[in-house]
Amino acid sequence: MNLTEKLTTHDPKRIAIIDRDRAITFGELNSRVQGGADLLRQKGLQIGDAILVLHPITIELYEILLSCFHAGIVVILVDPAKGSDFIKKCLNWLPPKAFIGSPKAQLLRLKYRTLKKAFSTGPKLPFTHHWNPLHVTRTPVNLPPDAPALITFTSGSTGNPKGIVRSHHFLLAQDKTLSKSLNLQPGQIDLVTLPVFLLSNLSHGITSVIADTDLTKPGFPEVLKILSQIEQHPITRCTASPAFFEKMPVEFFASLTELYTGGAPVFPDLLSRFPKKSHAVYGSSEAEPISHFHGSDLTPEVKRTIKTGGGLPAGKPVAEISLQIIDDEILVTGDHVLKGYLDSRGETETKVEIDGQIWHRTGDAGRLDDEGNLWLLGRHSQKYQDFFPLQIEAAVHLLYPGERCAFFKGTLFLEKDLKIDLPWAPIAHIKVIDQIPMDSRHNAKVDYAKLWP
Repeated sequence: MNLTEKLTTHDPKRIAIIDRDRAITFGELNSRVQGGADLLRQKGLQIGDAILVLHPITIELYEILLSCFHAGIVVILVDPAKGSDFIKKCLNWLPPKAFIGSPKAQLLRLKYRTLKKAFSTGPKLPFTHHWNPLHVTRTPVNLPPDAPALITFTSGSTGNPKGIVRSHHFLLAQDKTLSKSLNLQPGQIDLVTLPVFLLSNLSHGITSVIADTDLTKPGFPEVLKILSQIEQHPITRCTASPAFFEKMPVEFFASLTELYTGGAPVFPDLLSRFPKKSHAVYGSSEAEPISHFHGSDLTPEVKRTIKTGGGLPAGKPVAEISLQIIDDEILVTGDHVLKGYLDSRGETETKVEIDGQIWHRTGDAGRLDDEGNLWLLGRHSQKYQDFFPLQIEAAVHLLYPGERCAFFKGTLFLEKDLKIDLPWAPIAHIKVIDQIPMDSRHNAKVDYAKLWP
């Protein structure tokens, strides 16, 4: 088993990735992946070795990732935005054998002196191996299903890292489920804003156009550059954060046939802006996807349910997942649901065994209606009286499209002085503030901790 086996099944002349003014075909990418895998072996890396990758979202990043997978080398990804202390904890916990990065990223290697073996893209640099893979005909390493392919780190409730280990089998199971939820079909042209989904595009013969914007700030897209890409390439679809779509003008939506969004609450006012096929995908780092909701299902009856505190519609759970609600919390299990973390750290609060199976606790409150549809209510830890935040926030978004709000500890925070008529809601106070604080990474989730001094 190996993730990269499907690369050879696509038309070698089809464009795989468009990166601003550069492009690479599936045939060229496959050759460079084979060459990259051989380069890594030549420099002493072996099956199962871990390598830290720190590189901007470019063609070279995907050459590197796929070369590592092809050679059976484990990729470690760490978000630089989490700060040097967090990165240091991750690298001390799981020391990589080597480092691959852009010239700018080499500064990190110098800071953490344990990273002695290094590869650099771009111009040649002293004391690094130049990333210049040459074509070598070699089949991918055949690996057991549980062989790790990718390790990322997330911070737990204590702020300490939790290692998320994705095996080749897990990523293939996730890709299979995503292909149904996202309707991935060969020949489509996708505007990519969420880097992880580009791997699924490559798996299914889809051309990926990397959005010409700072992808680390999806809530602040460079609209004019993106509209230029839309005009230049026959893009048919886009998968992006809700914050990204909120900033897009009407002409952007008019040019596409399918839109997918998720990673944060997708409110009804945003779905109503999409003139064609739109889908809200619900999931998490440990389980993606869990369910998806079609914009066409935003019926008057659904809107009435939202307006009366029913929560946020998330559609039916995908067929590949098992889902249950225990004490209002959503629990899931399945082939594409992570059963544990690196060295079992962080499992106590998020994993539970039921009838011999390991279930993942999402931390989200939810409910299932009589037809088996999932409704999101908000974070389970933020219950106030008998209500959760999304019940009130979704209703406000329906009353006042485009207006941000947040419900926390009985107080409804608004950015404007609005007339709120929700007699069922336990709103003790209404407070108008200059700006609702959002998460710094995606600008799409309310940062509740900053609401209360």
